[in-house]
Amino acid sequence: MSTTSRGSAGKRRLLGEQLRALRESSGMTIVQAGAGIGRSNPTISRIENGKRTPLLIELKALADLYGADEETTAALLKLLSEIRDDGWWDAYKDVMPASLVNYVELEAEAASLKVFALAAVHSLLRTEDYLRAVLRATSPNAPAKEIDRLTAFHLERQRQCLLKAENPVELIAVLDEASLRREVGGRAVLRGQMEHLLNCMDNPNVTVQILPYDKGAHGALSGSFTILDFHDPSEPSVAYVGSPGGNLYLQKSPDMRRFDKTHAALRGSALDGPESERWLRNAIKEM
Repeated sequence: MSTTSRGSAGKRRLLGEQLRALRESSGMTIVQAGAGIGRSNPTISRIENGKRTPLLIELKALADLYGADEETTAALLKLLSEIRDDGWWDAYKDVMPASLVNYVELEAEAASLKVFALAAVHSLLRTEDYLRAVLRATSPNAPAKEIDRLTAFHLERQRQCLLKAENPVELIAVLDEASLRREVGGRAVLRGQMEHLLNCMDNPNVTVQILPYDKGAHGALSGSFTILDFHDPSEPSVAYVGSPGGNLYLQKSPDMRRFDKTHAALRGSALDGPESERWLRNAIKEM
């Protein structure tokens, strides 16, 4: 049977079978494969059994680990591209940057996100006006319709992560004061953004802490980052760092210990919940 005649479930099983064959040809066990890409044994088993679609970064890592040649890897990637899991983000793939697809897929599986935002408010906490202002600044040549679609995408992402009825993602955000002093979209937009943060802090699954200037230098002056933790405790966490030069996904234990330690230190230096709320209210009054 050709792959074009298979549905997504069949293609998922076929992809799993091909990955299993590659693993066995390489002489690796499931345990070794999982350790090799920083994934749990059950995750590798679910992928091979066709019960879970591998993420793009996982498929590339497995192909590399098994020593697949370019032709085989290209065929695996093509098969993966034909599998539709009907994620909510599918409706926005016409405007989503390709580099963001991997992250959104990971975010959809996450149980909690530990984030640090340096230059701008984190995207899950932005108002519509703030979102539009950021998108216009970062994509100055994009048509108005594309800005509208990307804004809608991020607002839906907020709903899917933080506001869904069952198992909303826990967000623990540390915002550097620099992210709240930049007048993105103008003073009125920034004021609305600060008021929105106060509303977000009422959600039981959202924690926002402000890291003021007077706390001095800290361990994340080089930039923002996100740590994604998953429901399955055996599933290794992932640290995500986005930049204009490319996005990094770090999973090795030393990297994760470093990011976890940095985020914990940032939280320790930042104002606590009530203090952060007072900081925001005072900042609004001063505007």
